Amino acid sequence: MKKAKTKIWLYPLMFMGFVALILAGCDKDDSGKLPTVTTKSVTEVTHNSAISGGTITDDGGSIITAIGVCWSQNENPTVSDFYTSDGTYTLDGVELRDFTSHVRDLEPLSRYYLRAYAANEAGVAYGEQISFETDEAGQIIHPLTIDMIDAWTQETSEGPKESLIDGNTGTYWHSAWSSNVEPLPHWIQIIFPEETNIGGFNYTFRQPSGITDRPNHWDIQTSSDGENWETRWTSPSDLPVEPVDEMQTLEFGENFSSRYFRIRILDTYGSRDWTHLSTIEVFENRE
Repeated sequence: MKKAKTKIWLYPLMFMGFVALILAGCDKDDSGKLPTVTTKSVTEVTHNSAISGGTITDDGGSIITAIGVCWSQNENPTVSDFYTSDGTYTLDGVELRDFTSHVRDLEPLSRYYLRAYAANEAGVAYGEQISFETDEAGQIIHPLTIDMIDAWTQETSEGPKESLIDGNTGTYWHSAWSSNVEPLPHWIQIIFPEETNIGGFNYTFRQPSGITDRPNHWDIQTSSDGENWETRWTSPSDLPVEPVDEMQTLEFGENFSSRYFRIRILDTYGSRDWTHLSTIEVFENRE
């Protein structure tokens, strides 16, 4: 009986294959590691926006291809939901390691879940989840004090300017009518302690009052120094002057930023040289 001979030439091939598997496994381990990213706190939350970001603490051994935050009204958001794309991609990938993200187009009075993300050739990694709630949309009323307001003319016998901001519709301000009468336009001037955003104002007519002297045409002016004025917005003419007991609202379509504002009455229903108002308040529009 013949003894089987071992094929010696097979051993080098088996050894080379084993080494190749080890090397392939090492390459896979090196390139298959996800990055590590942490999520920054959510700040400056409004009715439709917020600020967050992230910090990359480990790139996983390969270049970073994308960074940002993602969010959803469901937990554990991914880049399949809403997301930002931050940083600038170069031949070396995205080199930014600490980034800030601006989250926009949110819904008012809603809860959101947010995570930072970072991607490399191994895939997408996420930071810890943070939840936050957006604010209510609408008006931010800026309180006014008597030292902040002035008027073009003031009737000496009635209607002090203080009545404009006392919140009482039973009191009123009246421009001069008995003496020192000035022609339209009349203005109510507001000087804020610091630059402020104004997107509109609410007002009520004198109650009761004759229809003739009620304002029906307005504009808004701003100034950088309190001396030189620029008209920023003008209302339609012939605005409604009834019903007398309802608050009226005028919005500018955008917020104007300044310390110095003039709300001007360009005309009244009867085009008289004097006018009056019960209350006025200014607001920043969050919509």
